[in-house]
Amino acid sequence: MAELVNLMEETVFNKIDDLWPQTEYCKCEKCRMDIAAYALNRLPAQYVQSLRGNMLCRFESRRIQSEIDVTVIVGKAIDIVGKSPHKS
Repeated sequence: MAELVNLMEETVFNKIDDLWPQTEYCKCEKCRMDIAAYALNRLPAQYVQSLRGNMLCRFESRRIQSEIDVTVIVGKAIDIVGKSPHKS
């Protein structure tokens, strides 16, 4: 059975890893996942099921506007979660 993969998840987690260390916010895994959830709920999914689809979407995700959109949304997510972490 083929697996579906949302390449936007990989893109978002990579962007979190780029931007988050530059902040003074909590670096726990719960906050990381809250940041990812916020961003992924605001970005379009990029599902693929094959290596070829994976490569095409990676190429598309490198477009300048897509990169800007991901950066802005992940930055906003980091700021929102960082200022008000959802701790239990």
